[in-house]
Amino acid sequence: MHYKTHTFTATDGEKICYYKWDLPKGIPLRGIMQIAHGLGEHAGRYDHIAHLFQKNGFVVYANDHRAHGKTAEIKRMYGFYDGEEYFEDVVDDMHSLTLIMKRDYPDTKFVLFGHSMGSLLSRKYVLNYGEDIDALMLSGTANFIKGLGNIGLLATKAVTTIRGRERGNETLRSFFFDKFNEKFKPNRTKLDWISSNNAAVDAFEADPYRIENFSMGVFADFVSNLKTLNKTTAFKKTPNNIPILIFSGDEDPVGDMGVGVTKVAENYKCNGNDDLTFYLYKGGRHEMINEKNSQEVEHDIMEWLNVHIPN
Repeated sequence: MHYKTHTFTATDGEKICYYKWDLPKGIPLRGIMQIAHGLGEHAGRYDHIAHLFQKNGFVVYANDHRAHGKTAEIKRMYGFYDGEEYFEDVVDDMHSLTLIMKRDYPDTKFVLFGHSMGSLLSRKYVLNYGEDIDALMLSGTANFIKGLGNIGLLATKAVTTIRGRERGNETLRSFFFDKFNEKFKPNRTKLDWISSNNAAVDAFEADPYRIENFSMGVFADFVSNLKTLNKTTAFKKTPNNIPILIFSGDEDPVGDMGVGVTKVAENYKCNGNDDLTFYLYKGGRHEMINEKNSQEVEHDIMEWLNVHIPN
């Protein structure tokens, strides 16, 4: 463990837990980085990759999003969300953390790294606060899968209308995640879809902060934002001066087995971003930083950062 945890008060009064990886002694400051984690996990899972950034001159921050991790632990309400729009609240929290980062390290290059749901949150963040960002890294991001996505939109709308946004729904939770795991039958675990590295899968399966069931408002807002963020208007609104790195596995079901994430990269290029780098790793699943070839992935990430945020 290479971090310390702190809290801040969000704009609506909620307490948010965040992690900070300080610079090791003797390492000159190169930049600051914020990590946005995915659905059902927590920022502590990024200790390994954050430590790599830390050793290379980045002070790294990451908060546990609402309903997740140590933020949820404050009220002992794991997976619970009773707000009006989850992505709006979480992006606002991320911006509050950015203000803390820029207060601590003014006039410093700022990198935003988002994985999975965190990549979507980061894409939304760029639309609202693009002036904050000097470089953007997107891991395991997604296009809107019309079949699964439209079913998800209809189902979450129906359930939230009948039962409200605060309650969970095991059937819909299983629908989303079981669909991902179907690609890897016969299954060893229900998390086979995240990585072909069994040790990484087993560690996440045993993680006490892993959350499976959420208030339906989280799922509903996730699906609706997934559709909105993949519209042409969103790509056109993204500032073209921000260098973007997108990386994924060609067996990532969230990225539609390489097809969807390739479409995302193409859409950024087609709408004016000339500084976009895209890596699609053969045989890789959803969490490339936890895959069998994670050292290759880390090398590629650092090579990209060396170009865009040089020492």
